[in-house]
Amino acid sequence: MKKTIFLLLLYSLFTINLSFSQSRLGIFAGYGTTWYYGDLNDRLLTSKELFGHYWNAGFIYRLNNRSSLSLNYNNAYIEGADSLAIHAFNRKRDLHFQSDIEDIAIRYEYQLFKKFSVRKKQLLTPYIILGIGALHHNPVAILNEKEVELQPLGTEGQFIEGGQYPRPYKLYQLSVPTGIGIETRLSNAFSLRFEIINHWTFFDYLDDISTVYADSTRLSKTPNGELAIELANNFEKGYPTDGAGRGNKNNNDTYMTAGFTIVYRVANGNKSGMNSNVRKKKGKKKKKNNCDAYD
Repeated sequence: MKKTIFLLLLYSLFTINLSFSQSRLGIFAGYGTTWYYGDLNDRLLTSKELFGHYWNAGFIYRLNNRSSLSLNYNNAYIEGADSLAIHAFNRKRDLHFQSDIEDIAIRYEYQLFKKFSVRKKQLLTPYIILGIGALHHNPVAILNEKEVELQPLGTEGQFIEGGQYPRPYKLYQLSVPTGIGIETRLSNAFSLRFEIINHWTFFDYLDDISTVYADSTRLSKTPNGELAIELANNFEKGYPTDGAGRGNKNNNDTYMTAGFTIVYRVANGNKSGMNSNVRKKKGKKKKKNNCDAYD
């Protein structure tokens, strides 16, 4: 599915009909790095071991000289690990996760200082980004060199019947991308962008951690109880008591992207497709010569 989307966008890039010389539509593709903020990353400046990667592609439509709308697809990889934490409690907890994220968003972009121009090479054009989208995530942990999906386990008691525990979280969630970018025009058709975007979410389970430890006896009786207990806790002194803090539910998880994007737009041209010199010649009226033939 991911490869299909990417190939379709690339195909569109090379098959856009150039006869639509006044088109406001463009296409883009990019690549960069990702990192996440949540319970398994307590550093403001993320450890270099936790940087992931992403690629994106989509379409952009120019509304006017200052603003645009874009349809953006992100395919990102994020991870977190207590082994790289600053706080002692997190290091003792010693949990980890990784996740692939697919994120589709509609973004509004507004250029701050210079008006949009396809004819002039502007050195740097800053812009701001605000959007709304939907993402799919699926946190996993590594156990015996194999990936284990965490959501079906209910590591915080989601599948305990009659318990005062959270309900199973959804793998599809809303996202709100906000950020800044800088664009430089390479030619009438191509431009290069650098963007830093924070993808806000409204939930706290990108990393499968949010609230408290569930009762181990009751957790063991759930459909995947034994595996849930093994991946919910990694303290050396045994499983914590029921209700002991496992995460911070007051802060929703978020992930960041920073990278470069190439944008292809059809350059503005003449609607008629005629050379401007031809139009000038055609528009001139032939003057009558001062001779007997015109008397």
